[in-house]
Amino acid sequence: MNRADAVDQVIKWKRTTAAWAILMLVLSAACLAAKGNALTLYQAKSQDAPVLLVLGLAICLAVFKAQAWRLPERLPRGWTLLVGGSLAALLVWGAYAVFANYPLARDEHMVVFDMAIFDRGRLAMPLAPFWRPYAIALVPDFLMNDTMPTALVSDYLPMNAMLRLGFSKLADPVWFNPLLVLVGGAALLDISRRAFGPDDRACWVVLLVYLLSAQMLVNAMTPFSMTAHMALNLVWLAAFLRGGKLGHAIAILTGFIAVGLHQVAFHPVFVAPFLLLRLRERRWRLVLVYALAYAAIILWWIKYPSLLAVGSANVSGAVAGEGHRNFVTERVLPLLLHRTPGTTGLMVLNMLRFFAWQNFALLPLLVAAVPIALRDRGLPRALLLGIVLWLAIVTLILPYQGLGWGYRYLSPYLGSFALLAGFGYRELAPRLNDRADGLVLALSGITAIVALPALLISTHSFAEPYIALERLVARQQTPFVVIDTAVSNPPDQGWALHPLDQVRNLPDLSNRPIRLSGNRVNAEMIERLCDKGPVTMVTRGDMHRVGFMLNVPEQSPRFENLIKQVGQSKPACLRPVFPSRR
Repeated sequence: MNRADAVDQVIKWKRTTAAWAILMLVLSAACLAAKGNALTLYQAKSQDAPVLLVLGLAICLAVFKAQAWRLPERLPRGWTLLVGGSLAALLVWGAYAVFANYPLARDEHMVVFDMAIFDRGRLAMPLAPFWRPYAIALVPDFLMNDTMPTALVSDYLPMNAMLRLGFSKLADPVWFNPLLVLVGGAALLDISRRAFGPDDRACWVVLLVYLLSAQMLVNAMTPFSMTAHMALNLVWLAAFLRGGKLGHAIAILTGFIAVGLHQVAFHPVFVAPFLLLRLRERRWRLVLVYALAYAAIILWWIKYPSLLAVGSANVSGAVAGEGHRNFVTERVLPLLLHRTPGTTGLMVLNMLRFFAWQNFALLPLLVAAVPIALRDRGLPRALLLGIVLWLAIVTLILPYQGLGWGYRYLSPYLGSFALLAGFGYRELAPRLNDRADGLVLALSGITAIVALPALLISTHSFAEPYIALERLVARQQTPFVVIDTAVSNPPDQGWALHPLDQVRNLPDLSNRPIRLSGNRVNAEMIERLCDKGPVTMVTRGDMHRVGFMLNVPEQSPRFENLIKQVGQSKPACLRPVFPSRR
């Protein structure tokens, strides 16, 4: 390539990158001005938009004014364990400092819920006849069967909970995801050295993009399965690229675990483009082995709920049979047949959230990497194809992620993004010389100094009211607590915190107090509880006193009527959260 062509390509890259940065600025400003009460919009406005404004300005400055700095020639060799151990320790500290080691989302709690079941040597926890009508009041979401179940277990696949449980026998399980970050980083480094050479500065870029992903770091402070998805995808890819009988055996074993982590679709979609790459290379036998192995793995995990009924006396057919029916007819088909309103706007917000939570250097490097992936049918194309394919799938069937830090459905592909950033750097380095290093270092520095602290602070602020309400409920002295969960987002006042996720119990109901959703019980059900002991009713006013749900009126007609009805029939049963002082 002659010098004129190189200059033209640099100019084109600068213009394209600046255009994306300006688009980020416009969209973040529009996000701040938007009105609505959706959770995704609320989190984008309160957490991400300020960071996106800094992102857009920083990229524009760095692209046109990058300094001629230089990354080190070689990665440090003797300090790896020290740096890795320090990072893991910081993430564990963050789990306590940011979240008080509290599984905030229902998805996180169900990991802990399943761990408690498996720890008892069961695959589901039998539910006493008295409690069966209360099942969805005790566990409002994500039960495998929520219609009068005889046993309790979540409808998620079990491997994340099982792995975390096994680790808990060795150490505090809060270390599990931080150590998976290191496992994923080691696999990513192995892939980088194979792709770029052992001492290429692109390896530095890959690690910087990976390690300064706030999405990766914050999710590692939680029990979310996304950290395991990310790490196992990278372990799979490292083993797959190494090849040989051992490498492919490790990859297939990793695939079995990864498919069973959470939901079936996540890992196979990651794998598919790399098998297509080998198919193009006419490695028919290898592709056939993987196709047969993954067909068996996917069939096993789809059939897993039904197999439980056959293989375990601890799990009734009602639990497992319903779980299998739910997966196929009540989960897959509705997602395909019924579109989520506002999908386009929701996915725009998701992608804005994603980039706000990444190393600022990712976007300009990704712009440089896309042309490589389009013309190179090797690893870069497989990486990009996997990301595009997965985005198309989640856009079609599941655009709403619920509570998340960044866009967690892209967490399994964080390694792919980091590797593409390495390819983008390799494309820019010969044309920009040391200014390519300067761009990476400057944007990484701004990420570390500005974006990461801002996102951690906003995440802690989001979690604080939930933690306060949890502590309020936990210190009640009655055996039962009913929480007012009949909350709808107030019009024109933005998104409201929702107390439903505070209804969480141990699967054997040995916790005290036992929590129940006020929206899933009636007066007769509470009266039956009164025969076993006093009941505390947590009202919206009680929540307001700890700073929870402040933009929702204290009046809650249904819950107040519930208190009135039970008070008339069982006047000695109900207890207030805050006893009056005389």
